[in-house]
Amino acid sequence: MQLTSHLSRRLAAGVGLAAAAILLPTAALASSAASSSTANASHPAATCAAVNTKVWYGVPAGVATGHSFVEVQLSNVGNTTCSFFGYPGVSALNSRGIEVGKPASHAGPKITVTLARGETAHFVLTITDASLICMHPVHATQIRVFPPGQFHAQRVPLATQQCIGRSIMRVDAVHPRAGIPGFSIS
Repeated sequence: MQLTSHLSRRLAAGVGLAAAAILLPTAALASSAASSSTANASHPAATCAAVNTKVWYGVPAGVATGHSFVEVQLSNVGNTTCSFFGYPGVSALNSRGIEVGKPASHAGPKITVTLARGETAHFVLTITDASLICMHPVHATQIRVFPPGQFHAQRVPLATQQCIGRSIMRVDAVHPRAGIPGFSIS
């Protein structure tokens, strides 16, 4: 009986030491990560300035039943690190620069995206087929994009059909890295 209780205590002590050996480094790593993110949160990068932002897109991502998707890119062409938070403002314009239809709605969670010099972020512009929404779609030749936190818009050529008085476009929040058509649609 004495041997069994002595063995039980030694086994319990061994298990306790093994658990401590596993948990202590994990706790140390977690606390250093938390203090690192707290330090970054206390010194966030400034909002990207319009003069240092380039708005563009590559080949549209494609079409799904009644929708087309465009990966719109936001590149930091300035010399300092900056950030975006939230949704861009997007509306369609006709060839005379007049807004056609309502601005894009937005959906999805917002995050802060920090861009070093030369880096790119993206958002997905979803365009619903106007003929499914209205009887007489009108032609738009470009989109006007207000990157998050900016009050200066950039125009990007993009031919679409729009509905007067209705929004057929939707944007999600800005995501890190360049968007890859067919892979980064959210």
